[in-house]
Amino acid sequence: MAPLLAALLLACPVDGKADTDGGWQFHLAPYAWLAGQKGTIATQPGLPAAGVDIDFYDDIVGNINGALLLAGEARKGELGVVFDVAYTDIEDDDVTSGPFYSSLNSRTKTWMVSAAGFYRLMQQDRAFLDGLVGLRYWSVDSSLKFGAGILPATERSNREDWVDPFIGIKGLTPIGSSDFFINGALALGGFGVGSDFMWDAMLNLGYQWTATFSTTLGYRYLDVDYDEDDFLYDVYQDGLVVGLSWRF
Repeated sequence: MAPLLAALLLACPVDGKADTDGGWQFHLAPYAWLAGQKGTIATQPGLPAAGVDIDFYDDIVGNINGALLLAGEARKGELGVVFDVAYTDIEDDDVTSGPFYSSLNSRTKTWMVSAAGFYRLMQQDRAFLDGLVGLRYWSVDSSLKFGAGILPATERSNREDWVDPFIGIKGLTPIGSSDFFINGALALGGFGVGSDFMWDAMLNLGYQWTATFSTTLGYRYLDVDYDEDDFLYDVYQDGLVVGLSWRF
């Protein structure tokens, strides 16, 4: 993913010229993220860490209970702000290894609310490259249900909240003179302030139907490693992204 995103950014023409009309421009983009989830989650002392393994391409339709995803931005000249609100509710049933418990149900409800300021580093026609600095708020509500084996059935849950600072880039470049374009974003964060480390990358192929409306189809990969006291959330989510976009 990182080499593909680097190729996208290198394709953006180097031109510092900003828009000359001086007015505000707005962008609103609801999207769907068919994300699988893999990693390790631990919520309480005395219980083993649970491995989660949901592939987006064959499991996610049956395992996602709900999702709410919306991104947007406001820009004036070279400066702007961008936000991304993502809520996912993913559930998985699996057989545990070992004799202590016979089955495992894991359910994770995750809120990610991101806000950042950005500066337009390069622009020429529709192609651009922005630098980002922002914060991401996480709220992870994780519950584990262990079926009876040698040990009796038990259920534990916990909620953890934290904030990650992040830096990043986002960009767009048209494909020749057509109405197709490629856009993407890369964010790196955590740095031990909230999570130990977090990175989030997305790459899309889009089509500009009108001057204000476009659609995109792409792929997003998100990896976060958070470990605090008895709560462990070392998980990555990845899958297809389908989006709508209005600019006004």
